[in-house]
Amino acid sequence: MAEAPPLRALVIDDEPDLRELLVDVLTLLVGIGTVDVAADGAAGLALFARHRYDLVVTDFLMPGLTGAEVVEALQRRNPAVKIVMLTGSAMDGDVVRVRERGVTVLAKPFSVDHFGAVIAEVLGDARGVA
Repeated sequence: MAEAPPLRALVIDDEPDLRELLVDVLTLLVGIGTVDVAADGAAGLALFARHRYDLVVTDFLMPGLTGAEVVEALQRRNPAVKIVMLTGSAMDGDVVRVRERGVTVLAKPFSVDHFGAVIAEVLGDARGVA
């Protein structure tokens, strides 16, 4: 049986420290092979247009495009991409609409372990987990 290619993720967040933490968790705890980063939605969408991603983790509130706008653009380009949105405003109307689009929403603050567990659950099928 051929081994599946390593997973690739994209993190879109305007907070450099959080981006670094998310990359560490995705690579070290979850085992994702490649994690690219973008500081805003426009840069994230540009990367998404050039690469295949199994997972996108995006913040909700960022300068420029909101996380909801990013999600809409991502799903137009690839309806099957798995997306996790991070937010401090879990009851915002746009966040509710994103949830209705099948996006997993994770409220800030969250623990590293909880983030890792959510990502593992979201990636279950992509990682060959039942």
